[in-house]
Amino acid sequence: MSLLLIVLPLVTSLMLWLPMDVLAKRMIAIVGSSLTFIAALVLPATRVDVRWLPGLEAYFSIDSSGAARTLILVAALMVIPTTVVAGQVLERHKGTFLALLLLMQASLNGLFLAKDLVLYYIFWEATLIPSIIMLGVWGGEKRREAALKYLVYAVTSSFLMLIAILALRPLSGAASYRLADLLVATPQLAPSVQISLFLGFAVAFAVKVPLMPLHMWLPDFHEQNHPSGVADVAGTLYKVGAWGFFAWALPLLPAAAASLSPLMMTLAAITALYAAIIATAQTNLKRFLAYASLSHMGIAGVGVFALNATGLSGAMYLIAAQMASTGGLFLIAGMLYARRGSFEMDDYGGLAKSAPTLAAISMFVLFASIGVPGLSNFPGEFMSLMGAYQAFPVLGVVATLAVIAAGVYGVNMFQRVYQGQETTPVNDVSLFEVLVLVPVVGGILWLGIAPSPQLAQIDAQARLGAQRLSVPVHGEVVPENELLPEPSTVPDTAPEETPAPVPEEDIRERMPDTLASTSWSNLQNLVGGN
Repeated sequence: MSLLLIVLPLVTSLMLWLPMDVLAKRMIAIVGSSLTFIAALVLPATRVDVRWLPGLEAYFSIDSSGAARTLILVAALMVIPTTVVAGQVLERHKGTFLALLLLMQASLNGLFLAKDLVLYYIFWEATLIPSIIMLGVWGGEKRREAALKYLVYAVTSSFLMLIAILALRPLSGAASYRLADLLVATPQLAPSVQISLFLGFAVAFAVKVPLMPLHMWLPDFHEQNHPSGVADVAGTLYKVGAWGFFAWALPLLPAAAASLSPLMMTLAAITALYAAIIATAQTNLKRFLAYASLSHMGIAGVGVFALNATGLSGAMYLIAAQMASTGGLFLIAGMLYARRGSFEMDDYGGLAKSAPTLAAISMFVLFASIGVPGLSNFPGEFMSLMGAYQAFPVLGVVATLAVIAAGVYGVNMFQRVYQGQETTPVNDVSLFEVLVLVPVVGGILWLGIAPSPQLAQIDAQARLGAQRLSVPVHGEVVPENELLPEPSTVPDTAPEETPAPVPEEDIRERMPDTLASTSWSNLQNLVGGN
């Protein structure tokens, strides 16, 4: 399964560069994205581990178990309607755009699957290229300025991460750049060395969360992307900084994570509240969605830097959930633009009278975005904030204020667009638009009503990560097999880190103290688990 999740979209992307008519390219793109989703849904978790750069001791090591499985599945679901819309509404170079979109999906899947740090960096950079080209070629009037700003942030921060990566193995003495080998060696580094390396990773990841003050590229990026919203959906899938912290920086450099978590959580809490407040004042619909998305990522950030299993699980779940909710809102924004030719909310008003179905769907997706219980974002937001409160109560409260502000900006946006006096009637949703939005609505309901299977996959990895952060790290060797299962012990038919249901008493023994006081059954009930 692991390799297929990269190969399928990659081969589809390569096929779209061949000379053929536009209709054939559209059908190939839709089939390729659909097959990728089916593969992510039904195939068992597997791992691939092949040495490929002997000079660097780098391996082509990928694994589809744990949190990566959920993130890839939701991303694959959202690529399907994005592919359909791009093939329908783009005015020029449809085949090229679709090829870039699927290339980005292949790189993104590789980024989630990678278990070798060099391989991870290659996929990290490979994912950047399509997003820059989409903005630079298909964007608005100021697309070049927006692309240049984004490029400066991305390239500068990635260079700092590359320095940290190249220094990590020589300093730690790890046998290779594989995660399993690094986990044995890097925690033994002196705290000062860990902090220096962590900062190199943190700048790159903070740009892609994003966190203040490294967020300034985001509003222009979304405002200048193609008005259909298809490139914005791809950008929403690419907010992978929190994943970088979760999968790499925190477990590899636990002493640095413990030392810097108050600072990083403060930045995340301020990001969540600041972005929510700024969103209430926006008049441009795309900039509004950019700041709303930034607020969500701030909440995910406080979950990550809580350094406990509750916060880590909630943050990863929220990243997956916002792919569906925020991505859906960008597609709806594109539908609104097609009706009025503007993203200024002052040009709307009263659309619910002539387009009641579009208004109802918009309200549903907006409710998911602001964290209404029973919909996609609620489990992740709740667990992120609960984990933050357990670790740093004051910062947990600050981040919770962003949820209150979300209700304000959500109602404000809906009133300005759909209520009030209608100036010019518009068409209600077409059959094509309904078909586009069905996967969005289905994903929101699935993630909101039945979170337990996804949370089980995520939580298994989060508990192992939190356990690493709760044990002595400097000057005491921690056997790898105490914290990370050996590959041979995991059957190919099940995810590596997804155990069978564990009794509450056993879970309490394995969780850190910050989570042990929380009732597992109550937590499942609160997030809608079965």
